[in-house]
Amino acid sequence: MKTTFFYLTIFITGAAVLVIEILGTRILAPFYGSTIFVWSSLISVTLAFLALGYLWGGKLADRKPDTGLLYWIVFAAGISIVLIPKYSNWVLIQTDRFGLKFGPLIAAFIIFFAPLFLLGAVSPFAVKIRTRLLDHLGITAGSLYATATLGSLAGALFAGFLLIPNFSVSWIINATGVILISLFFIWQILALKKTK
Repeated sequence: MKTTFFYLTIFITGAAVLVIEILGTRILAPFYGSTIFVWSSLISVTLAFLALGYLWGGKLADRKPDTGLLYWIVFAAGISIVLIPKYSNWVLIQTDRFGLKFGPLIAAFIIFFAPLFLLGAVSPFAVKIRTRLLDHLGITAGSLYATATLGSLAGALFAGFLLIPNFSVSWIINATGVILISLFFIWQILALKKTK
């Protein structure tokens, strides 16, 4: 049960990355349209902060490979996503002065850095936790990154074909954040059952 839930967590966090990235176009569009600068900004910011998250998550996992800490990171990512609608409009107003080329890059940087950084930390942290024997490092890392990537694929399809056509941007953002926060509380329940 806990192993299945662990892999489900990795799948959902992978999905959340692509949901945020695709929703980013809807958040930036009212000020900057759907130009190549918007898409390039979102892709660049996503890749940059995922990379930084991978690095930080790996270092943190080496120091403290604790499943509880991993779920705290997921919880923090959920909170940072839920907060996006609270400040995104203000950020867009402030960055409008930088024009159609650099405005979306700066806005995307400010709005999305926290959730993408935190979500990036999940996969390397998960690899550290799940790897018990070095002989199995390759298959462990491969299965976890495959799970995260399949989650991203599902998130991209789900966002584009179901969520965005049928729900508001703020609803989707809040739902994504709440799902991540829920993973934290479900893990807490599972951890308590283990100790009993």
